[in-house]
Amino acid sequence: MLVGDDIGESTEGTKVEVTLGDIDLDQPTAVLSQLNVWLNDEGQGVERGVQLRKRKRIIPMWKIVEASEVVQKNLPKTTGLWTLDPMKAIPHDDMVKLLKLCSEWRHNPNLVMQFGNVEAEIEFFASLVKADGWLKGDHIDLGLYLIRKRQQQLEEVEISDWTTTDVFFMNHIHTCFADNKRKKEQVGWKIRTSLVNVVNGKVSACGLDWQNTYKVYVPCMLQKYKHWVALEIDLIQCEIKVYDSMVSLIPDQSLKEELGPLSITIPNLLHTLDFYEEGVYANECTQDWWCPWPIHRVDVPQQANQGDCGMFVLKYIELLSAEISLATCTSQNMPFFRLKLPAEIARGDAYMP
Repeated sequence: MLVGDDIGESTEGTKVEVTLGDIDLDQPTAVLSQLNVWLNDEGQGVERGVQLRKRKRIIPMWKIVEASEVVQKNLPKTTGLWTLDPMKAIPHDDMVKLLKLCSEWRHNPNLVMQFGNVEAEIEFFASLVKADGWLKGDHIDLGLYLIRKRQQQLEEVEISDWTTTDVFFMNHIHTCFADNKRKKEQVGWKIRTSLVNVVNGKVSACGLDWQNTYKVYVPCMLQKYKHWVALEIDLIQCEIKVYDSMVSLIPDQSLKEELGPLSITIPNLLHTLDFYEEGVYANECTQDWWCPWPIHRVDVPQQANQGDCGMFVLKYIELLSAEISLATCTSQNMPFFRLKLPAEIARGDAYMP
């Protein structure tokens, strides 16, 4: 238990007094409750009473690194993603660091902290810790980057079972589909460099060349319903699996219609790049990959409120990529995951197994 005041150095290099009070660090819900008070209650009140500066000072916290820059962790050979414990307790030091950081925002809502490529204001963490707070693309992209970075830290990855895209991948897919939708054959499809770079592993950071993976996990915002789902592009089965935390929201036919551009664009994209002519895929594909890929929904744990879909997507991808059961991905555990993610973002690393 942490009792009383704590004196530490702020992100701006000045001394700041943080009154943490009687916060039991062994109770994540207690920490989450305090963060909500600071960021979503009192913090908003402070923000209304502060004259926002026209030019905000951006404080860098950590930078994005590429796979070639990642330093591998010195861990036992028996340690791998398969040993990951999704419910492993958050270290006290990390919770104290998170509390201090959010307390600074409470006292100065003008602060802008840069985590990787994301310039985060007070609302960034406020929506993370709120019970039904909506996760935006920046939240999901940072979470997935830390997952990919951990993959590189655990081992020297050459051929892996998986990689992920970022949220902009689906924008690239829709643009490509719009460019080529009048074409009835694969020949002559125009593929933009931005999409080629994703497949080649140049985007996103710490990603892998698809030639060296078997599955690609994609965060997808279903625009018509304003709902996040996780997609798994299976490069062997040549199909698209959908992990949806609220299946009652979208009828199957509507889901397939919204994902139709992906179903059609993926085979044409891979055909243009001669994807199945080399690498680990030569003679490996089990279906007629040049046809539109079938879309299947997978039976997964469901959310109990309106705002958790983004967090479910992150947990689906994290657990599936580690080949771990989705049993812990429940609404009951979302408060813990809503505390764990900002703790990982604050430290710049996902927790190791």
